[in-house]
Amino acid sequence: MAGKTVMQNYIEAINSAMKEEMRRDERVIMFGEDLISMHGSSNETMGIFEEFGPDRIKDTPITEEAIVGMAYGAAMTGLRPIGVLMFASLALCAGDQLWLKVGANRQEWGYYGPLPLVIQGMIFGGVGIGQDHATSPEALLMHCPGLKVVLPSNAYDGKGLMKAAIRDDEPVVFMPHRGLFFGAKEAIPVEDYIIPLGKADVKREGKDVTVVSYSAMVLKVLEAAGELEKQGISAEIVDLRSIVPLDIDTIVNSVKKTGRLLIVHEAMKRGGVAAEIGFRFIEAAPDVMKTMKAPMKRLAAKNVGLLRSQQVEPLLLPQVQDIVSAVKEMV
Repeated sequence: MAGKTVMQNYIEAINSAMKEEMRRDERVIMFGEDLISMHGSSNETMGIFEEFGPDRIKDTPITEEAIVGMAYGAAMTGLRPIGVLMFASLALCAGDQLWLKVGANRQEWGYYGPLPLVIQGMIFGGVGIGQDHATSPEALLMHCPGLKVVLPSNAYDGKGLMKAAIRDDEPVVFMPHRGLFFGAKEAIPVEDYIIPLGKADVKREGKDVTVVSYSAMVLKVLEAAGELEKQGISAEIVDLRSIVPLDIDTIVNSVKKTGRLLIVHEAMKRGGVAAEIGFRFIEAAPDVMKTMKAPMKRLAAKNVGLLRSQQVEPLLLPQVQDIVSAVKEMV
């Protein structure tokens, strides 16, 4: 990251990405709940109304289906909308528009032009706000044809991935994690950059086990890797960044080196993203499977709904010591 930088946290970096793209392309617009009146739920739209005015950003009623439908229509007319749902779990309220309109626009409706829209909704597990607001629906979104699904784990990636999502000519669901919003500031390049969708990042190199994750869980995985290093175990950490497209090649190349694969995510285990990643790995690398030193393993939330309890809900989700224990069982 040579060149001039600015210190920003996760949400400031994403906010900068949206502002820069709105300056670069007047077709980029935003709408959603409380974007002007409250600057979004967590200041994610701070300063946008003041700079761009009411023609480029609008507050909407609390109606997720309308927000996605508006984005769909705006994209078909040549604009590049960002529709903000506040919480990613509320994408389920917009299921018809996301799955049967946006995702199926080519197959069902015969529209073959560009469809450049971003639907943003944060995930927020581990703080006891319950199923309605904190469910992680990425496996459901992954199952929808036609959608790209992006989950950044840090400020640098958040900015580069958001800029890539806005410039993409296909629909993208962008899912920041609320637990990362106000974390430590990072040095973010002032000059323009994007991170291509579908390119994973090896956040830490290792030789004994590959641990694959995404979003806020990457921080727990990195912390676990530090604990494992003290015990003589070297973990390689792969941050997927996006699950659609899925960079299976980076996973395969890592497991060729380590011989072990652990997949960790915050969402519920049953029917989760880890199952798809694991099977995609089997299909892509049958020869590697034959030489692995241990069966692959997945670690995820328990198969129950999240509770409105700050004491109990964290017990349902993987924690650092759970990751350490899972790796030690494999090694």
